[in-house]
Amino acid sequence: MVIAVIGALIALLLPAVQAAREAARRAQCANNLKQFGLALANYQTALGVYPFGVGGGGPPESDEPRWSAPSQLLPFLEQRLVFDSLNFCGVPWMHDPVYSLRNATALTTRIATFLCPSDFDAIDDPFGLAPINYRANAGTLPRNLARDTGVLGATARNTGVFWFQSAVGPAQVRDGLNSTAFFSERVRGVSGRPDALADYYQVGNDQEECRQAGVNARYTNDFEWSGGRWGDGNMFYTRYHHIFPPNAPSCLLNGVQDYGSPIIVTATSRHSGGVHALMGDGSVRFVKQTIAPNIWRALGTIHGGEAIDSSAL
Repeated sequence: MVIAVIGALIALLLPAVQAAREAARRAQCANNLKQFGLALANYQTALGVYPFGVGGGGPPESDEPRWSAPSQLLPFLEQRLVFDSLNFCGVPWMHDPVYSLRNATALTTRIATFLCPSDFDAIDDPFGLAPINYRANAGTLPRNLARDTGVLGATARNTGVFWFQSAVGPAQVRDGLNSTAFFSERVRGVSGRPDALADYYQVGNDQEECRQAGVNARYTNDFEWSGGRWGDGNMFYTRYHHIFPPNAPSCLLNGVQDYGSPIIVTATSRHSGGVHALMGDGSVRFVKQTIAPNIWRALGTIHGGEAIDSSAL
């Protein structure tokens, strides 16, 4: 009888203990984003603009530079040693036979501030690259890199703060810093099994097809998983869009690789019902996945979603 009572008490207490632990993890996850907010403010104070979403330098033979915003924020996140060990004439991945090795030590260094403790590690990456959960807001257009536009000299400009070689300053955020999302979250990739929060899908050009995508359209590659490279500014790894509300699917649109085509990357998390979002004023909000799509889109643009000059795209 006593054993049965103890068993019943444990059964009642276990959900409460688990909930308390997740509340602590969720609070730490939000605090990590606050650290990003401080780093962004200090970066902007020092340099006048926020870091590019993807860009920088790289080998002359490479298609285009792909360093990430988090890689530029390292000195402002108390990671000066990691930043100083990066060679930006190399590449932010490890499968390049010529330009990868110079960055191997830095890019395999796990940084606690980059990881949400509510998520788990399930990427079987053959190169051991260090992952990241926090993403820079690219905007509301399904763009990734300059080459995706198919226009020579294009900038892949988007409506958010962080796009290809962007240099956005506070004055350009005309919606107001407190009304514009700068960073949010995305679940890290899961190599061994389907995971709707982490997976990318391959579909055609129709965004509605992406909304309905499922496991049969799952994109898999041995070393291209969601959030698998904190140094890489490709949308696959360190940026996201405000096209679909939180926890909706993410898709390559007529694409077969992590570059070379339009893409939709949605903010996701393992918190119940939504994601954290870092606003431009440094505040962190929890945004429910039931948010009205037009409000979510408005939070993702620096200028209320108005049309931008197509000649600059």
